[in-house]
Amino acid sequence: MWEPIRFLLFSTVETFAAFVLMLTIFRVRALDYVWPALFIGLIMNLQSFILREETSLSFFAPTINIILFTLLITTVVRMPIIWAAIISITGTFLYTLFQAVIILMLFGTLTTEMQTSAEGSLAQAVTSAWVLAVSWFLYKFNIGFTADYENLRFRWEHVLVVILIIGVLAACTFMFYFNNFFLSILFITLASVMFLYYALKTERDYHKKS
Repeated sequence: MWEPIRFLLFSTVETFAAFVLMLTIFRVRALDYVWPALFIGLIMNLQSFILREETSLSFFAPTINIILFTLLITTVVRMPIIWAAIISITGTFLYTLFQAVIILMLFGTLTTEMQTSAEGSLAQAVTSAWVLAVSWFLYKFNIGFTADYENLRFRWEHVLVVILIIGVLAACTFMFYFNNFFLSILFITLASVMFLYYALKTERDYHKKS
Protein backbone atom coordinates (compact mmCIF):
# COMPACT_ATOMS: atom_id res chain seq x y z
CA MET A 1 0.00 0.00 0.00
CA TRP A 2 2.75 2.45 0.96
CA GLU A 3 4.98 1.61 -2.01
CA PRO A 4 2.98 3.67 -4.59
CA ILE A 5 2.76 6.61 -2.16
CA ARG A 6 6.49 6.50 -1.41
CA PHE A 7 7.33 6.20 -5.10
CA LEU A 8 5.09 9.11 -6.14
CA LEU A 9 6.21 11.35 -3.26
CA PHE A 10 9.96 11.05 -3.76
CA SER A 11 9.71 10.90 -7.55
CA THR A 12 7.66 14.10 -7.61
CA VAL A 13 10.26 15.87 -5.46
CA GLU A 14 12.94 14.56 -7.81
CA THR A 15 11.05 15.68 -10.92
CA PHE A 16 10.49 19.16 -9.50
CA ALA A 17 14.18 19.52 -8.59
CA ALA A 18 15.20 18.47 -12.10
CA PHE A 19 12.77 21.02 -13.57
CA VAL A 20 14.16 23.80 -11.37
CA LEU A 21 17.72 22.87 -12.36
CA MET A 22 17.04 22.81 -16.10
CA LEU A 23 15.38 26.23 -16.08
CA THR A 24 17.93 27.80 -13.74
CA ILE A 25 20.82 26.71 -15.96
CA PHE A 26 19.23 28.76 -18.73
CA ARG A 27 18.45 31.73 -16.45
CA VAL A 28 14.68 31.21 -16.32
CA ARG A 29 12.91 31.77 -13.00
CA ALA A 30 11.54 28.32 -12.17
CA LEU A 31 9.36 29.45 -9.24
CA ASP A 32 7.01 31.15 -11.69
CA TYR A 33 5.98 27.71 -12.93
CA VAL A 34 5.70 25.69 -9.70
CA TRP A 35 2.13 24.42 -10.06
CA PRO A 36 2.31 23.37 -13.72
CA ALA A 37 5.63 21.66 -12.95
CA LEU A 38 4.18 19.75 -10.00
CA PHE A 39 1.13 18.70 -12.03
CA ILE A 40 3.19 17.46 -14.98
CA GLY A 41 5.61 15.84 -12.54
CA LEU A 42 2.78 13.87 -11.00
CA ILE A 43 1.68 12.70 -14.46
CA MET A 44 5.26 11.69 -15.28
CA ASN A 45 5.59 9.66 -12.12
CA LEU A 46 2.21 7.98 -12.52
CA GLN A 47 3.18 6.78 -15.99
CA SER A 48 6.61 5.71 -14.67
CA PHE A 49 4.95 3.69 -11.91
CA ILE A 50 2.52 2.07 -14.34
CA LEU A 51 5.29 1.24 -16.81
CA ARG A 52 7.32 -0.27 -13.98
CA GLU A 53 4.56 -2.25 -12.27
CA GLU A 54 2.14 -3.20 -15.04
CA THR A 55 4.37 -3.64 -18.08
CA SER A 56 7.95 -4.47 -18.97
CA LEU A 57 8.50 -1.06 -20.57
CA SER A 58 10.05 0.83 -17.66
CA PHE A 59 13.06 1.67 -19.83
CA PHE A 60 10.77 4.02 -21.82
CA ALA A 61 10.03 6.20 -18.77
CA PRO A 62 13.10 8.51 -19.03
CA THR A 63 12.40 9.21 -22.69
CA ILE A 64 8.71 9.91 -22.03
CA ASN A 65 9.67 12.23 -19.16
CA ILE A 66 12.01 14.23 -21.40
CA ILE A 67 9.23 14.60 -23.97
CA LEU A 68 6.79 15.78 -21.28
CA PHE A 69 9.36 18.25 -19.93
CA THR A 70 9.81 19.55 -23.48
CA LEU A 71 6.06 20.03 -23.93
CA LEU A 72 5.82 21.73 -20.52
CA ILE A 73 8.59 24.20 -21.35
CA THR A 74 7.14 24.84 -24.80
CA THR A 75 3.56 25.46 -23.66
CA VAL A 76 4.00 27.01 -20.20
CA VAL A 77 7.42 28.69 -20.31
CA ARG A 78 6.81 29.47 -24.02
CA MET A 79 10.19 28.50 -25.40
CA PRO A 80 10.66 27.39 -29.02
CA ILE A 81 10.34 23.61 -29.12
CA ILE A 82 13.95 23.05 -30.22
CA TRP A 83 15.27 24.99 -27.25
CA ALA A 84 12.72 23.37 -24.96
CA ALA A 85 14.09 19.97 -25.99
CA ILE A 86 17.69 21.09 -25.43
CA ILE A 87 16.84 22.49 -21.99
CA SER A 88 14.92 19.33 -21.04
CA ILE A 89 17.65 16.93 -22.12
CA THR A 90 20.46 18.98 -20.60
CA GLY A 91 18.71 19.42 -17.25
CA THR A 92 17.58 15.81 -17.02
CA PHE A 93 21.01 14.45 -17.86
CA LEU A 94 22.82 16.78 -15.45
CA TYR A 95 20.43 15.78 -12.68
CA THR A 96 21.08 12.11 -13.49
CA LEU A 97 24.84 12.65 -13.32
CA PHE A 98 24.46 14.46 -10.01
CA GLN A 99 22.37 11.59 -8.66
CA ALA A 100 24.84 8.96 -9.86
CA VAL A 101 27.67 10.71 -8.02
CA ILE A 102 25.61 10.94 -4.81
CA ILE A 103 24.59 7.27 -5.01
CA LEU A 104 28.21 6.22 -5.46
CA MET A 105 29.24 8.40 -2.51
CA LEU A 106 26.48 7.06 -0.25
CA PHE A 107 26.39 3.40 -1.25
CA GLY A 108 29.46 2.78 -3.38
CA THR A 109 27.52 1.09 -6.18
CA LEU A 110 24.69 1.50 -8.67
CA THR A 111 22.11 -1.29 -8.88
CA THR A 112 18.69 -1.73 -10.47
CA GLU A 113 17.18 -2.75 -7.11
CA MET A 114 17.78 0.74 -5.72
CA GLN A 115 14.94 2.08 -7.85
CA THR A 116 12.38 0.35 -5.61
CA SER A 117 14.16 0.45 -2.25
CA ALA A 118 14.43 2.80 0.71
CA GLU A 119 18.01 3.51 -0.37
CA GLY A 120 16.67 4.72 -3.71
CA SER A 121 14.25 7.09 -1.99
CA LEU A 122 17.07 8.39 0.20
CA ALA A 123 19.19 9.01 -2.89
CA GLN A 124 16.28 10.87 -4.51
CA ALA A 125 15.78 13.07 -1.45
CA VAL A 126 19.48 13.87 -0.99
CA THR A 127 20.00 14.55 -4.69
CA SER A 128 16.94 16.80 -4.87
CA ALA A 129 18.06 18.79 -1.84
CA TRP A 130 21.53 19.34 -3.30
CA VAL A 131 20.17 20.17 -6.75
CA LEU A 132 17.76 22.75 -5.32
CA ALA A 133 20.63 24.27 -3.32
CA VAL A 134 22.84 24.43 -6.41
CA SER A 135 19.97 25.92 -8.43
CA TRP A 136 19.46 28.61 -5.79
CA PHE A 137 23.18 29.43 -5.91
CA LEU A 138 23.13 29.67 -9.72
CA TYR A 139 20.06 31.90 -9.69
CA LYS A 140 21.34 34.07 -6.83
CA PHE A 141 24.59 34.87 -8.62
CA ASN A 142 23.15 34.97 -12.16
CA ILE A 143 25.18 31.99 -13.35
CA GLY A 144 23.95 30.25 -16.47
CA PHE A 145 23.26 30.61 -20.16
CA THR A 146 21.15 33.39 -21.59
CA ALA A 147 20.17 34.39 -25.11
CA ASP A 148 17.25 35.62 -27.17
CA TYR A 149 16.11 32.09 -27.94
CA GLU A 150 13.13 33.25 -30.00
CA ASN A 151 15.20 35.24 -32.46
CA LEU A 152 18.18 32.90 -32.76
CA ARG A 153 17.25 30.88 -35.81
CA PHE A 154 19.89 28.98 -37.77
CA ARG A 155 18.90 27.33 -41.03
CA TRP A 156 21.12 24.26 -41.01
CA GLU A 157 21.71 24.08 -37.27
CA HIS A 158 18.04 23.44 -36.50
CA VAL A 159 18.05 20.40 -38.76
CA LEU A 160 21.20 19.12 -37.08
CA VAL A 161 19.80 19.74 -33.60
CA VAL A 162 16.56 17.88 -34.43
CA ILE A 163 18.58 14.90 -35.66
CA LEU A 164 20.75 14.99 -32.53
CA ILE A 165 17.72 15.18 -30.23
CA ILE A 166 16.08 12.19 -31.92
CA GLY A 167 19.35 10.28 -31.72
CA VAL A 168 19.84 11.14 -28.05
CA LEU A 169 16.31 10.03 -27.12
CA ALA A 170 16.71 6.76 -29.03
CA ALA A 171 20.10 6.09 -27.47
CA CYS A 172 18.75 6.97 -24.02
CA THR A 173 15.98 4.38 -24.41
CA PHE A 174 18.51 1.82 -25.66
CA MET A 175 20.85 2.37 -22.70
CA PHE A 176 18.14 2.08 -20.07
CA TYR A 177 16.73 -1.01 -21.80
CA PHE A 178 19.98 -2.85 -21.18
CA ASN A 179 20.33 -1.43 -17.63
CA ASN A 180 24.05 -0.82 -18.07
CA PHE A 181 24.40 2.04 -15.60
CA PHE A 182 28.03 2.92 -16.22
CA LEU A 183 27.56 2.92 -19.99
CA SER A 184 24.45 5.07 -19.47
CA ILE A 185 26.38 7.54 -17.31
CA LEU A 186 29.13 7.78 -19.96
CA PHE A 187 26.56 8.44 -22.67
CA ILE A 188 24.68 10.97 -20.53
CA THR A 189 27.94 12.81 -19.76
CA LEU A 190 28.85 13.09 -23.44
CA ALA A 191 25.33 14.22 -24.39
CA SER A 192 25.31 16.83 -21.61
CA VAL A 193 28.65 18.23 -22.78
CA MET A 194 27.35 18.40 -26.34
CA PHE A 195 24.21 20.36 -25.44
CA LEU A 196 26.05 22.63 -23.01
CA TYR A 197 28.53 23.43 -25.78
CA TYR A 198 25.64 24.28 -28.11
CA ALA A 199 24.10 26.54 -25.44
CA LEU A 200 27.44 28.28 -24.86
CA LYS A 201 27.93 28.78 -28.60
CA THR A 202 24.43 30.25 -28.92
CA GLU A 203 25.04 32.63 -26.01
CA ARG A 204 28.29 33.83 -27.57
CA ASP A 205 26.59 34.41 -30.93
CA TYR A 206 23.82 36.33 -29.17
CA HIS A 207 26.26 38.66 -27.39
CA LYS A 208 28.20 39.24 -30.60
CA LYS A 209 25.01 40.39 -32.34
CA SER A 210 23.82 42.60 -29.47
